[in-house]
Amino acid sequence: MSGMNFDRHADDYSARIGEAVAVFGARHDFYIRNKGGIILDLLGSTAAGARLLDVGCGLGLVHPYLVDHVAELHGVDISERSLAAARRANPAVRYAAYDGLSLPYRGGSFDCAFAINVMHHVPPENWPGFLVEMARVVRGGGQVAVIEHNPLNPATRWIVRTCPLDEGAVLVGARRLRSLFAASGLRTVTTRYVLFTPFDTPLARSVDHALARVPLGAQYVMRGFAPSSAERALQAA
Repeated sequence: MSGMNFDRHADDYSARIGEAVAVFGARHDFYIRNKGGIILDLLGSTAAGARLLDVGCGLGLVHPYLVDHVAELHGVDISERSLAAARRANPAVRYAAYDGLSLPYRGGSFDCAFAINVMHHVPPENWPGFLVEMARVVRGGGQVAVIEHNPLNPATRWIVRTCPLDEGAVLVGARRLRSLFAASGLRTVTTRYVLFTPFDTPLARSVDHALARVPLGAQYVMRGFAPSSAERALQAA
């Protein structure tokens, strides 16, 4: 994952993504709002008091849909230009630079750490460490959530293959990601598939809900819980 690559596309990121998904009839903003709704849904009634970390936040496009609903929102990214744009757009969010390996926070700092369409930009050999770091900065009982492209979906594969921003990307399937979650110590791991249609209607949302277990949605959401301090000690023993 190279910060220089994302620095180069910081000014036209939304336009590039919009071009890639336009053929399927939805604007980029639809997908951004969808992600914000997913994160808030995972938090449920705990959202108002939650401290969140967005790992690989880029321009912070999803943050306007989250910041007014949580106690604190933090974002990290390897692209300095993206972070500068995110700070201008979202002054209430706290941003920090990230080297792609070690998150700049103490253990247990957050109630939830999430990554939205980031892991396919991370070299596969770094996937285990990426999740270990996310789990480390989440308190015992807190959540780690990853939203990723589903390689079983043909439309997703086409978008990734044709979008300049995804050059060199390696898609991670749900089965592989589940094993990485388990290896990082996360427990009670759940998976649901989303975006079976590119429409923002109550019917489309009902379809997503009904088909959540069918592994054909354009993307999937995986969530696991960090172990308590006692459970961490047992794992380390």
